[in-house]
Amino acid sequence: MDFDDIDRALVDALLEDGRASTQDLAADVGISPDAVERRVDALEDAGVIDGYAATVDYDELGYDVTAVVRVRTGTGPELVTERLGEYPWARSLYEVTGEDDVVLVGRFRDTDDMHENVAKLLTESAVRSVTVDVVLDTVRACEPVLVDEFDT
Repeated sequence: MDFDDIDRALVDALLEDGRASTQDLAADVGISPDAVERRVDALEDAGVIDGYAATVDYDELGYDVTAVVRVRTGTGPELVTERLGEYPWARSLYEVTGEDDVVLVGRFRDTDDMHENVAKLLTESAVRSVTVDVVLDTVRACEPVLVDEFDT
């Protein structure tokens, strides 16, 4: 797919407001609403846009503790990543380089909930060790990288 400046502007506008109307997008980008619909459909078909999601404030739902959980395996991350991804508290899961094999970012109701759930990781046969860092303050989280920012 050819990805031009209008496509970049549409993607950026949708990253900022995934619920923006076709009319709003057309006004932002400077093309007709029909052209917006065609281009957004093409971006979806090409897999550039693969879905739309709500942003949830977990603190408002009572999940007050965020933790970064680093996992070392005895056998390599490929044996545990699928299993670790099934833990409901794990909001993000990454295979990483360095001393650790897997990094998870989790949300918990409180530190007792965190201890209880993270302790379950140690029951996984491939997990050798777990290190937990509790987030003291979220400065910036899950902010989208606008497409135009890739060019700078």
